[in-house]
Amino acid sequence: MGYTHYFSYFPRSDGFRAAWPRMRADAALILDRVEAAGVRLRRDPFGGSLPAEYEVIAVNGSVADEEDGEPLVIAPRWPVRRFEGDDGRLVNFCKTGRHPYDLAVTAILLRCHRLLPDGFAIHSDGGWDTEWRHGRQRRAPLLPSASLLPSPRDLVAELFGDEATDSPLDRIRVFGPTANA
Repeated sequence: MGYTHYFSYFPRSDGFRAAWPRMRADAALILDRVEAAGVRLRRDPFGGSLPAEYEVIAVNGSVADEEDGEPLVIAPRWPVRRFEGDDGRLVNFCKTGRHPYDLAVTAILLRCHRLLPDGFAIHSDGGWDTEWRHGRQRRAPLLPSASLLPSPRDLVAELFGDEATDSPLDRIRVFGPTANA
């Protein structure tokens, strides 16, 4: 199936609408920092095909380096209804295959959760005290051989002074109360 991160949110809620501008701004800072660490990103995985009125947070890995997977896409509205439940919850996922852009994806998901803890739920195939704590432990292609990529938790703490110690990964909050049924 592939290494996957899962998330859900209520795009029409007042809380999401209030947090959205900050989510977009902070995601841009995360993407800048990840690129500065030597990870090649594709910030427009739609190739310019998404209409301008649809604001999104979107990223994928480098196609040229064969380090792309599925794009992370977070948006308050879509051209069509996607994965939205009867309760208004939009559920989505991103398979990164542990490519270097996974750092950007996990840091953005963590930051969105920290900005909207009751309205943006995350879950992952990666462990909170393993992949999310220590990162990939693989060198980025543009960095000297001694440099390692930061972990998503360290990156969020570095940029926003927001040290997350308790795991926010919660399958039931992402998929709803029938997740384990």
